[in-house]
Amino acid sequence: EALELAGHRGTQAATGTTAQALLQQERYDCVVTDYDMPGITGAAVASEARRLQPHATVCIVSGHARDHMRDLPTGALLMTKPFSVPLLLDVLSPR
Repeated sequence: EALELAGHRGTQAATGTTAQALLQQERYDCVVTDYDMPGITGAAVASEARRLQPHATVCIVSGHARDHMRDLPTGALLMTKPFSVPLLLDVLSPR
């Protein structure tokens, strides 16, 4: 709701596999994925996003420590849970 109130349009995917399919069909300015996704990890989704949409900001959200996630792709941002809506909005802002 906060993202929509800030003027963003979002697409949700219940699984990592669904997210990867959406990345092949649509163009996104920003991709935000949880690290723990059903099917495949958010790191795999982020890697696919970096490959298919190199212009997009890619952010992985997780409650894990960074050293627990050794498969994070280069260039992806990491936001640790819990995070604030203003921080998420800052991540989504064009650079």
